[in-house]
Amino acid sequence: MAGVPDRAKIHQGPGNIWFGCQVPSPGSRLVLDVNGSPTATGVIAGPAAPALSSVTGGTLAAETYYVEVTLVSGTGETTPSAEVSLAVIADNELVVQSPAPTPGALGWNVYVATTASAEKLQNTGLIPIGSNWMQTVAPVSTTAAPPATNSTAALYGGAILGATTVGFKPKIDEIFADQVTAPIDARFTSEEDFIEITMLETDLAKLENLLSNGLYSTGTDTNQPAGFQSYEQITFGGLFVVPQFSVAVISPRVACPGKYVVSQLYEAYPDAQVSLAFSKEKPTEAKVTFKGLAIPSRPLGDQVGQIWRQL
Repeated sequence: MAGVPDRAKIHQGPGNIWFGCQVPSPGSRLVLDVNGSPTATGVIAGPAAPALSSVTGGTLAAETYYVEVTLVSGTGETTPSAEVSLAVIADNELVVQSPAPTPGALGWNVYVATTASAEKLQNTGLIPIGSNWMQTVAPVSTTAAPPATNSTAALYGGAILGATTVGFKPKIDEIFADQVTAPIDARFTSEEDFIEITMLETDLAKLENLLSNGLYSTGTDTNQPAGFQSYEQITFGGLFVVPQFSVAVISPRVACPGKYVVSQLYEAYPDAQVSLAFSKEKPTEAKVTFKGLAIPSRPLGDQVGQIWRQL
């Protein structure tokens, strides 16, 4: 379509990428501090109350069990869901249904007790979204209680090498008629909005954000020689829920020191495969594309993202 660009290089130099940013309400923008970092906390709302059920096979005592759940991001944890309870007969298991997939949430925690408002953390590792929790033994009562404040915030994803490409690609379908050689009309049917970046990053923990089915971990491998047993790694492969989160690229303006330009997709997912070049001559470069998803409840013309700059 004439006059409609399919891509625009708004960011002319290096910047930073942030994941799980607050989605601004219509007519507003992402709030930054003087250093160009997002300031909002509580960017992921607490989950809905989970559904509870019971099945045979556990060692639970006949009790009424009280449950709360939270969502966990790369930077913090939400406040808990509303409390729910279920009476379970002896030698059964309590099943806590997983929260629904939520943009920015990496997993969830479960808090259980046999007394109302006394729930304690039961899982020792983050529970994946989509996996239910099976309480097979008496609830632990010495661990942490649900958080009183929502500490979820934007996650710093790393530095960007060179320019950032922000893409706007409309799809126009032409309409033809019999006995007419040229199209008689053209209609806008869809659009593709994306952000393409090259990350300059050697931190594996940050690279995990770019691998949809990747899992970052650290530990000690006693099979390795002494002095070489500590490690960090990313494993990947297998079925996964496509992660969706708000992503923002924030760069300093070249002609306006202390001012920033921001490109944000309200809800996005990593689309193109991540290509990691490991070399001793230079830091690892990770090329990645984020595709924008529409939020239909937002006003027309403001459903996918925004670009703005400080003057």
